[in-house]
Amino acid sequence: MRRSALAALWLAFLCPACWAGETVLYSVTDQSVMVAATNRPVSVSMPEPKTEIFAMNPETGEKRLVFSDANARIFLFRADSGRAGIVAAGGRIFAVAGDRQDFANDPQSARAIYELSSDGTGKARRIFGLDNFANLFVNPAGSKVGYMPGDSTETHVVIRDTATGKLLRDAEIFSRTIEAEGAGKFGWTPDDRRIFFALGGGLDNDEAFWTTSNSPIGTYVMNEDSGAPVRLAPEAALHPKIPGMELSPDAAASLIGVLPDGEYLLSDNEYSRSGNHRATCLYTLDLTRKTQKIFPLKASGDPGAFYLSPSGSKVAFTVNPGIVGGQPKYSVSSTLEVWVLDLDSGKQSKLFSFTTPNVANNRGPWMNLIGWLEGQ
Repeated sequence: MRRSALAALWLAFLCPACWAGETVLYSVTDQSVMVAATNRPVSVSMPEPKTEIFAMNPETGEKRLVFSDANARIFLFRADSGRAGIVAAGGRIFAVAGDRQDFANDPQSARAIYELSSDGTGKARRIFGLDNFANLFVNPAGSKVGYMPGDSTETHVVIRDTATGKLLRDAEIFSRTIEAEGAGKFGWTPDDRRIFFALGGGLDNDEAFWTTSNSPIGTYVMNEDSGAPVRLAPEAALHPKIPGMELSPDAAASLIGVLPDGEYLLSDNEYSRSGNHRATCLYTLDLTRKTQKIFPLKASGDPGAFYLSPSGSKVAFTVNPGIVGGQPKYSVSSTLEVWVLDLDSGKQSKLFSFTTPNVANNRGPWMNLIGWLEGQ
């Protein structure tokens, strides 16, 4: 009874009454305005960056503060390339964070997975410790979290229960180590039974191109509870056919998610036959009917970080207007845009732009797209 009561209280502040539907979730980490670390049990003179998480209504543009670590006992780690540190699903948010006092005592062992409140109070619940990892992901219900450990001699994925931290599965997905960047986005299928992921770079020369017969490059699916991974389809079948464009033989098509009708939503980088232009394609595939639908992206710049909404009706993504056709345009400032595309109508709209005034100091502020938060 006591455990049930505590769970009810926790869920009450996780899901405050505000917006209904789906909101776009993003974080802002500011290293230029350091937060005085006075909220430790023991005072330590060690200023730290501030991270705030916001939810934005894609219909109205209204936003609200969901979480801030400025006055919390924990602080959120800024995500590196290939190491998403904040994920959301089932109306819940999970993040890699460190207890401030533990981090001051021993930075190597202070990292853990926390569930964050979504009411702006900065409350958090520690689930389990996590030293080195890559590719954090969560199932649609928010009841299980997965990741790739960073300290193994082979590539494997770990799944844990988010209520207790209990280990549910530790599965090998490749027989030897691949760099974190070589394993693409991980995710669950909508039925909550299968996991998908891609293997890309970090391979030996004779396996570096998926056009060779022995290359493991491709997208895989595996049962959540047992069994080995299998290819979703031959890699050549997953890339779009676009007149005048060439496929990238060293990169897998990136599976973003599965739509309610069973079609697959993917993105892919292709090159013009002349070799001087790169384009990112967003498209759906029906592997049974062998049909495709391409969504021409209207934003000018380099699109990426695609996130399918929980309903499967919209896609949020970022656009870097400073990169066009794969070629960067250098500037003292850096701008990142967040767009939303409606898959039924094809309508695309820019939610907002975020500018880092001076990229030379490498202190931010930095914006990262997290995904979607439903029921908020």
